[in-house]
This record gives sequence, C-alpha cells and structure tokens, in this order.
Amino acid sequence: MTAALSGSTSGKGRSFSEQVDLGSDISKAKGQALYYLKFRPRSSAEMDGYLRRKGFEPHIREEVLDWLRELKYIDDLQFARDWIQNRTRTNPMGERRLIQELREKGIPKEVIQEAVEEFRNSVDERELALKAAAGRVRVYAGNDTETAKRKLAAYLLRRGFSSGDVRNAVEQVLREEQEEHLN
Repeated sequence: MTAALSGSTSGKGRSFSEQVDLGSDISKAKGQALYYLKFRPRSSAEMDGYLRRKGFEPHIREEVLDWLRELKYIDDLQFARDWIQNRTRTNPMGERRLIQELREKGIPKEVIQEAVEEFRNSVDERELALKAAAGRVRVYAGNDTETAKRKLAAYLLRRGFSSGDVRNAVEQVLREEQEEHLN
C-alpha cells in the first residue's frame, strides 16, 4: 500500500497519482458530456468533437463515449431517426438533404442507410415536397409563372427533393395558385 502511495506503479502500470488524475479527468469529461447533452441529443461524433475541443485525451473520450452509450444517452441510430422525424415535421426536406445533414453530424454510413430506409417506408416524399412547395409558393406570387416555377423548383431541389417530386409539386402548387386567383 505504501509503495502505491509513494508513486511506484500499480494497477495498469500507472502510479497512484496518475490513477487519481485519470479518474479526475474522466469525472470532468463525464460532467462536460452531460452538460453538452442538456441542450439537445448528440451523435457520438459530435460528443467526441466536443470533448476533443475541451482538451480531453482520446482514451478518456472513448471511455466517456462508452459510458454514455451504456446509459443510452448516446445512440446514433436513435439520433438519426429523431433527426429525420424532427426535420420532416418542422422543416420538410428530401432524402438527399437529410443524408447530407446526418453525414455532417458524423453518423456512420450504415446507420444513415438504416434510418433513411425507415424514412422511405414511413413518409411519402412526394407529399412532403408538395407541403414544402405550398408553404413557399406565396413568396414568388409577384413573379411571372416561369420565374416562379424556376425559383420554387430551385428551392425544393436545395431542400433535397428528387427532380421528379419537385416537378410534380411545382406544377400542382402553381396550378392550384392560378385556380385560386381565377375564382
């Protein structure tokens, strides 16, 4: 016992003071991680980047990430599902844009594929494009039909919708807008 306290190695080849410092760093990293999760759910990559910016060593970050996964505070698949559901509900966008955003969040490719497959099975992207177009068409009301069509199509393409869904949504929304003005 006195040998461990005096600084000789014990345990995993670390001195007692090194083990105490390591435990202290892990506790600090866990506290920082929990603080970061207070604002919104995070992906593993976002959390790792945050802990890296806070100056924690890779082995500490990995231990904290494992701890968070064990507690189910971090789950990349659930994060991807929730992200897609939230974006679909509040700010309609297509599959391509969702994939891009999930990549930016550091979600692994196979997890993205699984979450997007669930998205495809549960959401009609054509209806989503129509909803986005209907919400935006009034912005282009002062433009001639061709300009409105071009601008609305560009908007929907930037939102990640397929060209077929964009074409369908633009035609339907502009037709409805013209009929509304005729009545």
